[in-house]
Amino acid sequence: LKFAGSIWICNLGGLQLPAKMVSRVCPGCVALSRVWGLGFWVVLLGDSAVSLTGIAKDLFMPPMHLTTLQWVGLVLCIAFFTGCAYTCMIRWSAVLVLRSTALSGEVHCIHHVLSPLFVAGFYRATISRMVKAYGLVVFIVAIGIVVSRLPYPWRQIVDTGVVLNLVVGTVALLIFAGETFARDRPPNKWGHFDFKSDDLQFAARSAACVENSEGNQRTEALVGVGV
Repeated sequence: LKFAGSIWICNLGGLQLPAKMVSRVCPGCVALSRVWGLGFWVVLLGDSAVSLTGIAKDLFMPPMHLTTLQWVGLVLCIAFFTGCAYTCMIRWSAVLVLRSTALSGEVHCIHHVLSPLFVAGFYRATISRMVKAYGLVVFIVAIGIVVSRLPYPWRQIVDTGVVLNLVVGTVALLIFAGETFARDRPPNKWGHFDFKSDDLQFAARSAACVENSEGNQRTEALVGVGV
């Protein structure tokens, strides 16, 4: 659709929006959209962890009659999900927090409304980030169906590992968000913004944020050593 006299400057996936539809979002609304985007995932992860804990705790209720094979399965499951938490969930949480900082007053209001999808990389992201975002949804649905059909104690064993993953993700989100917005120390070492290099609206802004953050950290380091 064409709007006479409009200049196309904003792109949401394949959807373009005219310049006259883009207006500055007030700082309060920016803060709310960031809370909405990150809070959505904090609540989702936290609620899922609480729900699955109700199932997983049955494994640790006395008497515990686990066979040697089941104990080995529990240890391996916890080890596997611990690795996933470190290599995936913490980095995923960092990406969410970093992308939330790109939601500024100059960004079109549609991105603020869709903040949970924006920060998670469901759109306006690199191909690899979008594959991970949508792949995570497919994985969660698939594992939910499979695990729900497992008999005791195997379902509880798997749920124990899943709860560990969810708790780590929730805590990482809260810590990264606090460090970013309270101390201006975004988790650049843990993740990336994952915007396409040709995304003129967000790629340049993310690069500037990284540069400013590194500059602030260098300044803090110099002050700390008394230079």
